[in-house]
Amino acid sequence: MNKFFKTLSLIIALALVAIVLGTQVVRALREAAAPPPLPYGLTTQDTMASVEQKLGQPRVTYAPQAGWEPGLPDEGSSPDHVHYWAIYKRFGLTIVYDTPSANDKSATVHAIYLHE
Repeated sequence: MNKFFKTLSLIIALALVAIVLGTQVVRALREAAAPPPLPYGLTTQDTMASVEQKLGQPRVTYAPQAGWEPGLPDEGSSPDHVHYWAIYKRFGLTIVYDTPSANDKSATVHAIYLHE
């Protein structure tokens, strides 16, 4: 009888451990499969022109029909001579493009880094 209770308690303990580990694995897989959405409506398919449009502002605050100022970066450089790094300090973003040129408005986004 004592051996039966030891075996039963071991089975219950292993089942609880499996349940706890299983929920942690499921949570980790969900986070990896569906990363949080990017801010300001940005996507990894955006071009430099569309990013500047999304991060821009109206030319005249009370007259949106007056046009839209592009959201130019606060700083920019090409440290590796392959990608252009646009740093938007006011938004807490660094956007890396697939071009070394700051003038190539059709360049696509290579990576987006969020600053905390």
